[in-house]
Amino acid sequence: MTKTLLLISARPDDEVFATQVASVAGLTLRKANTPEDGARIISEESPGVIFADASSEQEYSRLEAAIQEAVGLFSEKIDANAIHFITCENLEKVPYLIQSPLFGHFILRNYGDPAEAGEHYGRLVGATLGDRAFGLERMLKAGAKIQNVKLQSTVQKQSAVEAIKNYLLAAKFQSRMASVIANAVDEILMNAMFDAPVDELGRPLFASVSRSTAMRLEGQHAVEINVGFDGRYVGLSAIDHFGSLDKAKLLSHISKVYTEEEYKVKTSVAGAGIGLATVFRSGGSFFFASENRARTEVTVFFRRSESFREFKDQFRFISTQFYF
Repeated sequence: MTKTLLLISARPDDEVFATQVASVAGLTLRKANTPEDGARIISEESPGVIFADASSEQEYSRLEAAIQEAVGLFSEKIDANAIHFITCENLEKVPYLIQSPLFGHFILRNYGDPAEAGEHYGRLVGATLGDRAFGLERMLKAGAKIQNVKLQSTVQKQSAVEAIKNYLLAAKFQSRMASVIANAVDEILMNAMFDAPVDELGRPLFASVSRSTAMRLEGQHAVEINVGFDGRYVGLSAIDHFGSLDKAKLLSHISKVYTEEEYKVKTSVAGAGIGLATVFRSGGSFFFASENRARTEVTVFFRRSESFREFKDQFRFISTQFYF
């Protein structure tokens, strides 16, 4: 793989965004206006990162067919961890991406300022170029102070959530925004405590356990959260030591539009995952990094905004890195 970011798109805003990402991540930008030209460059140059316009199923199908013809979908030149799809539609409206063997990252093209969005996303891309994309400090501006909290018991979750909400209010996040972010923290911590633990065969240990159950968090069950704010973005990472994240189930949960009745039923069931979909629709971006049977970090990002409407409609993405 070369230190090249290949952009397969004819859109000027995508080029501004990708140019900034490449600059921050230390990559050289290479541009292709068509899927066919992009596939040829992949075949000849093996770019390290690929950004592709997938605004319609037809556009995506052209890209998939071109890659299949040029190198094959399962070629060593194709790594889903390195492919970033860009679209104007929310995740639930692009099932062809979720089902794609090429899916690694989803970028919703509500850039606001494409260069500013590119600076933020460029830090994430830079982190993915290393051996393991773990560590919140790599995804916020240099100098951002990271606070780490190790939870000793599941009953400490609520205190941790309240402390983070107070931290956000002190950082001048509006109360409504702080509440949304606190709910996101609650969700990713519950997932780390109750969904991540599995036995040696990969079967959930607490699938039928109420999320209000008090349990010690020791050994492999240890859970911690990192919190950082760089003056523009707040990042929060929940960490577990099972490395059991399932990509297909994750994308299914986060892309589903739940009805009110489904919400009432599923929020009482451990492992439902409904909160992730709610967080994404409330303005949050996700980065999931998981090393099989070793570690998972679920990081959520929010930008501090002047109004709640701007907050809810901010630039968003869902990125995944799976290591085996």
